Order: sequence, then C-alpha cells, then structure tokens
Amino acid sequence: MNSAANPNRRLITIILLFTVVTTWIWGTNNLSLFDWDELNFAEIGREMKESGNFLQPQINYQAFHEKPPLFAWMQLASFQLWGIGSLGASFPNILCGLFSVLVLWWQGRRWFSDRFGWWWAAFMAGSILPALYFRSGIIDPWFNLFILLGLLPALAGKPLSLRQIFICGLWLGLAVLTKGPAAGLIAGLCWLGLLVWEPSSRWQRSLQYFSTGLLALIPIAVWLYFLWQVDNGFFASKFLQYQWRLFIREDAGHGGFPGYHFVVLLIGCFPAALFALPRLLRSKGEPSAQDRGMRILFWVVLLLFSIVNTKIVHYSSLCYFPLAYFAARWVTEGETSLSSARWLRVGGAGIWGLYGLASLLLPLTAWNLGKLRPYLQEEELLSRLALDVNWPWYCLLPFVLLLLGGVVLSQFRHRALHLRAGAHLLLAFGFITASLPVFAPRIQQYSQGSMVEFYRGLAGQEVFLGTAYHKSYAHWFYGEIPPDVYAEGCQERQCRFHEKITKPLYFSSPLRKRDQVLREVPDAILLYEKGGFAFYRRPAIATKSME
Repeated sequence: MNSAANPNRRLITIILLFTVVTTWIWGTNNLSLFDWDELNFAEIGREMKESGNFLQPQINYQAFHEKPPLFAWMQLASFQLWGIGSLGASFPNILCGLFSVLVLWWQGRRWFSDRFGWWWAAFMAGSILPALYFRSGIIDPWFNLFILLGLLPALAGKPLSLRQIFICGLWLGLAVLTKGPAAGLIAGLCWLGLLVWEPSSRWQRSLQYFSTGLLALIPIAVWLYFLWQVDNGFFASKFLQYQWRLFIREDAGHGGFPGYHFVVLLIGCFPAALFALPRLLRSKGEPSAQDRGMRILFWVVLLLFSIVNTKIVHYSSLCYFPLAYFAARWVTEGETSLSSARWLRVGGAGIWGLYGLASLLLPLTAWNLGKLRPYLQEEELLSRLALDVNWPWYCLLPFVLLLLGGVVLSQFRHRALHLRAGAHLLLAFGFITASLPVFAPRIQQYSQGSMVEFYRGLAGQEVFLGTAYHKSYAHWFYGEIPPDVYAEGCQERQCRFHEKITKPLYFSSPLRKRDQVLREVPDAILLYEKGGFAFYRRPAIATKSME
C-alpha cells in the first residue's frame, strides 16, 4: 500500500471507531440496570461514593465478600463524572470496548497483518453478545481483557522475557483484583495446555509461567493485607469460601444444562462464531503458534465453565476473543470449500432466522395479549402482561431490517468470503443498534419495571426498604439508601420486619407470595399489586408481631 493510503486508512479507522462507540453510548442512560448483576456492581460503587469506604466492597453498607474492588473503583470514578445512573454504571465498559478493539487491531497487525487486525477487531466489535456487553454494567469485559493481555505473549508460543513476565503478571493481577481467583485458574490451565502441546523449552517456560502467576497475586494480596487490618481476615475467608462454592454448587437461579455455553456462543457470539468454526475445528494443516494458543484459550474457557455448576451467559465471554480471532483467520485466508460455503448459507440463514423470528414475535405477541390472557393461569404472569406497555409500529423495524438484510445476503456468492463477512457484520451492527432501544426498555417494564418504579418513588425519604422472598438489588440502588439510615441499630432483617421500628418499612414480594407475607408480617399493609409484584408498607413504631 502506498504511503498516501495510510493516512486515509487511519482516518477511516478513527471514523469507524467513533461511530461504533457513539452507538454504544446512545440510549444507554434511558435503560434501567438489570437485576441482579448490573445492579449488584453499581450498588457497590454507589455505596463506596456515599460512605467513603473505598477499601471494602459493601451492599447495604455491610461487607460484600463476593467480589474484589477494582471494577467498583472504575464505576466510582465514572459516577463522579456522569452521576449515579445507567450511563455512569456502563461507561467503564464502553471504554473497555474501545480498548479491546484497539488491542485486537494492534496485536493482529503484530502477529500477521494489518488486514487481519482489522477483521479481528471488527468481529469482536460487531458480533451480537460482545457488542451488548460493551454497553452493560457487568464486570466481565474488563476481566476478560486483563486475562487476554496477560496471556498474549504466551499464546504466541514464545518464551517470556523478564519484562514480559512482569507486565503479564500485572495484567493478570488486575484480572484477579477485578473478579477473583478464576483468572488464575484460567491462566494456569492455558499455560498447562501450552506446555503439553509445545514440549520445547518446557522447564524454562514452566518457571516463567510460575513466576508470572506469583506476580499476579501481588495486587490482590496488597488489597487483602490492608483489609485484614480492618476486619482481622473476615472478608478474605468469606471471599475464598464464596469462590469455591460457585465452582462446586449451582448458584441460586443460575443453573443450566451441560451444553449451555456451546449454544450461547454459537447463537450469541454471532456472526463471529459462524465464520470461526470452519477454522477452529479444522484438523488438517500445520497451525501457527498463535492458532494453537488461541485454540487452547477457547477450549479451556468453554470446558471449564461447562463443568462449573453455576451457568451464567457471561461466564464463557472470554471465548469471544478466540472466536473473533478464528473468524478473522478464515476471512483473511480467503479459502472456502463447498462444505464451508454450505455452512455459511445454512448456518447464517438459521441463526438470523431465529433472531428474526424473535424480533417478529415480540411485538406481535404484545399486540395480541388480550387474546392470550384467557389461556394463561399463572397470576404473576397475568399481572406482568397486564402492564400498559406501549408497542408502537416501529417495533417491527428490527424484523424488517433482518428481512431486507437476508435478501441481500442471499445474493452473495460463496467465494466472496470477505464481502459476505462484511455484510453479516453490518447487518449485526444495524440490528443491535435498532433493536436494543426498541426491545430492552419494554422487556424491562415487564420483568422489573414496577419494582424499579416503586423504589425510585421512595428515593431520599426517611424509610427502611427491603424485599421478601425474592433477591434484588433494586431497592438499594434506586431507593438511594444513605449510610446513616440504620443509625438506630435496625440493620438486621429480623428488626425491620418483626420488631419495633422508628421509620416505616416499604418492601416488595412476588405476587405468588402475597398471602404468606401477610401472614408472617401481620402489621404490614398491602399497598397495591402490579407487574408480578406485591408492594407493602409496615408502619413505624410497630409492636413486635412475631416470635
């Protein structure tokens, strides 16, 4: 390429990045944060801001031992910039998306070519689940990026220099400080796989990997040391117990079948998964060291979290990097066969068909709820569907977009692999941009809208807040509970629900638990029922009503 073309390419890159990141920000502040994970992490950051306790993660101003503090610190800084809300909660991940795309482009250029770097970044930025996660307020995007940065030199198949050992140890240390020891387990299994598949310099590389792992413990060790001075080791022991429990036992509400993550990645990380599988599963030919390393990363993460009993969509999200990698490898090689071309046609049509069917059924079902209600018996479901949620005509636009896109895709010949890949990515970008602001707020209204509305209406008031028979973080975050609300010593649940209280208690329960709640808390007043929930008020200065 001549020198005059390079500035043009840089300009195009800047424009594309600006466009993508702008769409990630667009509409974010209009969405409520989802229970549990988004609200959980955002509440930790909010309570840090309110209490001034930056060392210890807290929920309800009590020690929350499930997560280390790094992501909460990021959200705390974002809340200082944007205020406490959805944009403040998701802005760290918007930045993470930008950095992730730049890292893949830069690393792809170093490993192979500028063209490969472009495609690796494009598949990561343009596939459906990755693009959604970079708009979210969950912890995993940064966790995944830190792990990738810590593993990249080893995945290239070369011994590590002393400088690389220190840098990789720092990156992995930040990953541990972001989410916990799972980062060390993933890195250790990847290093073991690399040692098995590449026997050269095995002892030298073993020492290098071991040294990197020890260095990765330093950031969290420093944090736990200072925390130990505060609570004499209580937080550290509870934190490690929780991590072990997640591995051996299904977390409440987060189970799934053994092939759960296979399905999630195939359908969710689309179109990267569609273009990745022919290269990822190819057995013929001598793979490059990078191919071998990224293949090990993919299978380690996928098999590990298929074994773990707790099944959550984003547990396998580290697989997005190798899937985007192998998709870029196949596209830049420009090789295709009759079987792989058939896979593109059938697989692409099938998965886009699923998205199209979902985007059609959502508004059609909403428009015909009156005809469906006589066939439904579940009181809680009927209450949710009775909500007055507006579904205007433009809710069909995502379906129309997919329909037109499918017609265009059907015109591509199988040999035009890069054109077909570009068309899939453009269609995915358009679909996400159109469907997220259309569907997400309306789905939220059905799932948690009435609860969020209830607690938002109580924000700043001198009241106690709580939930009965359902786990949620909405009352803490949207109720904006200040640190001194329990100053009179009524922080325990037994006190708020069954003993004398100096402030009224407002709380919610699933509608199906209404009668049970009224029996167990007889002085509670049922305020109203809406959206699958029942809402109550327990008056202040109440006498003890239950033993």
